[in-house]
Amino acid sequence: MTFSIFNFQFSIAITPLDQAQEDYTFQFTKYREEQSKYITARSSYLTFNTAVSKSEAFLATKDYLGQIDNLYTSYILLVNEHANSLNWTNSTLPKDLVSKIAGEQTSYLKDHQEKVSQSTTLEELPVLAAELKKYVDTNLAEKINKTLAILEIVETESALSDFNELTAILDQAMTSKNQPGASQSFYANWTSEISDIRTKAEAFKDQAKAQLAKTEEETASERELSSISYSAQQAKKELQRSKPLFEEVIKSL
Repeated sequence: MTFSIFNFQFSIAITPLDQAQEDYTFQFTKYREEQSKYITARSSYLTFNTAVSKSEAFLATKDYLGQIDNLYTSYILLVNEHANSLNWTNSTLPKDLVSKIAGEQTSYLKDHQEKVSQSTTLEELPVLAAELKKYVDTNLAEKINKTLAILEIVETESALSDFNELTAILDQAMTSKNQPGASQSFYANWTSEISDIRTKAEAFKDQAKAQLAKTEEETASERELSSISYSAQQAKKELQRSKPLFEEVIKSL
């Protein structure tokens, strides 16, 4: 984006994830607008039942259904960009599966939207709406659950890797300082607390991975996602305990 202020040009670079978030927000706002128009047109048609009101109901319903496709597509792309923004270096989880799911879902939605755009009568649209709902309920929702479950664990693995890396740096710094007495006691207690955090975080992370391993290859139920997310969040919560410990060490060096 470019802003002109007092004849100066400032260019603000946004990431693909930022762009995907902006698009999702836009599509959601548009969805609400089309939903409102659909409700009004439907009410008018049911009240007056004229050719004009039916035509208006058709156009409003068609736009609304097409926008639902847009909203689902933008959400899938947002999730996929979130996956692209993560560090997968220390993960054994399948990033290619995340990309595969995103590709399949957006392809279906594109085809469905094309069917909607080619419709010519109001009677066709409830059939297309039912088709989309069935697909979401039996395919899309559980595949997105699987993707979100994978991303929860990848985030945790990345955070744990960062934790271990920073711990090693600070441990080396304290060891190099090598001061007797109180400093040795501080070091012993610090390493003990860090070890406790690591052990508990890894246990929660391993629990999340074990739960993921029990899901189907490409799908996960809402309940399974909830359990995996809880374990991953508990691991991150443990890692958050290290923040004041790291700050304390940095101040002492």
